[in-house]
Amino acid sequence: MTWQPGQPVVTEQDHKEWEQWRRDSKREAQRWRRARNPRIDYYPSPEADELIRSMAGHFVGGDFSSTINRIVSEWAQRSHRNK
Repeated sequence: MTWQPGQPVVTEQDHKEWEQWRRDSKREAQRWRRARNPRIDYYPSPEADELIRSMAGHFVGGDFSSTINRIVSEWAQRSHRNK
């Protein structure tokens, strides 16, 4: 590979090497994210689903992940488990 990041993409070979670099960079970034951010698959009970949906919405922090984080954080504060 002769093309280096930060250099112009001029030739067809440069373009192929840039595309390979871009794919590799995206894969490395995804590996980094997954190593640092645990993923938890969660299927709530009907009661929990109703609560989550009632607290979620079309606003910043209204997605399901943020809503579940808020519920867990509030529970931890109330039960003094965050010490």
